[in-house]
Amino acid sequence: MKFIAVIPARAGSKSIKNKNLHQLNKKPLIQYTFEQLNKSFLKEKYLLSDDSNIKKLAKKFGISVDYDRPKNLSRSNTSLTDTINHFHNWLIRKKIYYDYLVVLQPTSPLRSYKDINSAVQIIKKGKFKSLFSINESLEHPYESIKISKNKIWEHTLSKAKLYYRRQDFDFRSYFINGAIYIAHRDLVVKKKMNEKKNHGLLLMPKIRSIDVNDLEEVKIVESLIKNK
Repeated sequence: MKFIAVIPARAGSKSIKNKNLHQLNKKPLIQYTFEQLNKSFLKEKYLLSDDSNIKKLAKKFGISVDYDRPKNLSRSNTSLTDTINHFHNWLIRKKIYYDYLVVLQPTSPLRSYKDINSAVQIIKKGKFKSLFSINESLEHPYESIKISKNKIWEHTLSKAKLYYRRQDFDFRSYFINGAIYIAHRDLVVKKKMNEKKNHGLLLMPKIRSIDVNDLEEVKIVESLIKNK
């Protein structure tokens, strides 16, 4: 089985200006992914970016920048599947073969190289077509509410009214944390990232599962890194 690691990182961001290069404890956010990837046993690594500054940084860490991500696939509404599919077609033209793409989004700076290695091992052992990383939910869906325009609240899930204590809930809840996705080339061609019937799961601890999307989460991650 041949695995290729890819890091999708477009220029700009709506939530944080130049998010992928935003400083976290004096390091660009994306650098944490570069460092952990280089500690993993994955050898083929590609950056999928339209940002020249991100490319310069990637080169310093031995990440290939041979692929040029087009501007029409670098918008805020561009789907991950479209980006990965375009990269797949580029690999075909370059006659570079692979079995799986390992997608590492740079907004998961606490993800460890051990998580990456474990995810690949799960695929190999189970011969799954896809995988994504998860963590146990911080908040259970039964504890979620929605508020109407007239400020009336109700439970998001109607069954929640049957339970008052978390230990009595009738199921455990998990969250797709976005840290790691692995997809077989057959799925990439179909513009799919997972296959429900033949799918692996990597359970990560909550402390390594934070996905940075705003400045408040930046502060949380910085505090966790300082206290490691």
